[in-house]
Amino acid sequence: MRRPGREVYIAGVGLTKVDLTGKVFRSVFDLFRDAHQRALEVSPIRSFDALQVGIMDSEEFEDRANIATKIADRLGMVGAPAVRSETASSTGATAFHEACYKIQAGAADHVLVVAGERMKNVTTQVATTIMSKTVDPVERRFGFTMPALIALVTQAFFARQRVPREQIPDLLSRLMFRAHALGARNRLAAFYQKPEPISAYFDETRNLPVATPLRRKDCSPICDGAAAVILTATPQAVRVAGLGSATDTSSLLDRAELHRLSATRRAAAFAYRAAGIREPREVAGLVCEVHDAFNSLLPINLVDLGLFEAAEVVSALVGDARGKAPADDPTRNPETGPRGRIPTNLSGGLKARGHPVGGTGLFQIAEIYLQLTGRFPNADAQVRDARVGLAHSIGGPGNNVYVTLLETSHNRRERAAEFEALPRYLERPRSEWLPPQELHGRRARIEAATTIHVTAGNDGPIHVALLSIGGRRLFAKLDQPAEPGVDLSVALAGRQVRFLVKGDGDHYFQLVRDRWDVPSLIGAVKERVFGKPLSS
Repeated sequence: MRRPGREVYIAGVGLTKVDLTGKVFRSVFDLFRDAHQRALEVSPIRSFDALQVGIMDSEEFEDRANIATKIADRLGMVGAPAVRSETASSTGATAFHEACYKIQAGAADHVLVVAGERMKNVTTQVATTIMSKTVDPVERRFGFTMPALIALVTQAFFARQRVPREQIPDLLSRLMFRAHALGARNRLAAFYQKPEPISAYFDETRNLPVATPLRRKDCSPICDGAAAVILTATPQAVRVAGLGSATDTSSLLDRAELHRLSATRRAAAFAYRAAGIREPREVAGLVCEVHDAFNSLLPINLVDLGLFEAAEVVSALVGDARGKAPADDPTRNPETGPRGRIPTNLSGGLKARGHPVGGTGLFQIAEIYLQLTGRFPNADAQVRDARVGLAHSIGGPGNNVYVTLLETSHNRRERAAEFEALPRYLERPRSEWLPPQELHGRRARIEAATTIHVTAGNDGPIHVALLSIGGRRLFAKLDQPAEPGVDLSVALAGRQVRFLVKGDGDHYFQLVRDRWDVPSLIGAVKERVFGKPLSS
């Protein structure tokens, strides 16, 4: 199968060290200049026909608009066309793809791609508020932030795999340990020389809840960082093998399935098709950097990328996740370590390398390039015979996804020729639903629920559920004041409830009293969590 247009090659990359202090880079221009200079030091290409900039929110983080023009000026590229890309947290990958299209089309021979974000010049609360604007307004109305939405997907995924609720903290703690064990050895990572023991996850004074089942140590940090990649039509050691991207609905309410991210599956299918890959699990010398802004996304995404079956993915990442065996060194993992079948997130991932949102997607692509050229910044995690690399970047709550495949130019991989055509659009006709007021009092089933402890408005905890009523989904809050220390979401999934629309127009749900009343449910949860009944 032939790819359209010219081949695209990478001539060099530059990465800043990811910074958690906010004291390294005085401005966003310092940030991009640093990455640009590092790329120039290793590249034979030093002049460019175009500049592609990725930055998610310079307007709010930096109070600057028309940012691509200003960056072109500061990098000494006045006169060259400069365009900004933005697709939330997949922005860096978007900028890379757009630059590739220019070279493929013959509009440019050499393009500089820079992407990053300076986030530490605002408080965590302000950053949370800024990031929450990527969430659909319907969801923001119920207090949802990005981690809260991913918490719902996580609950649905674990429920689908029948992971016992009591095992979930052990699983998440081991994913945290894995990320930090790798990031602690990556000299460019935010958490370089800062491993996290398993016990840190269970320190409830520091690892505070964010949105059930996710806690603070499940979430990637707010940080500063930038990447630069030099693209060219002139043959180099690494070429772009396949590009794929796809979107999903803005709101989780409209998705066909909750337990997986369909946009990842579609984006991967387009990229595999472009690269002539029919069975990604069988590609020799494959290495991956997968979007894990939250610990639980890593297993979900590996399944959606077609790299592991759902039943095997947890053990492939962390071995025995039931808390009985000590955590293993991830560099020795036979499945996902550097000598494994599919080496994965050897940078430490977004969780431990850091997640400067506008730059993350380009960071991943640059890290894959460093693996393919034998220059990875953690020698213990360098894959010996890396020949093909996959970078996967998610924008928003899984609704704007990019998959990038790189390959060493001398690789003689056999390419499949015939593929089933993929529709560019998914037809999802919207039915004429009854207004919510007319559903008042109807019975509903809870598909997934979470307790949101950290909201953009700082008004948690809020018990929120995604309800199904006759095939329609709605969000609703529990019609009961939240009680400190009690997490009702552990007992809500699958329950029958009554949907309510109150005078303020907000949606609520009430537990059906013929099976459960609120006091008995709270008592059951207290007994499960604290080991004593309500009457104690």
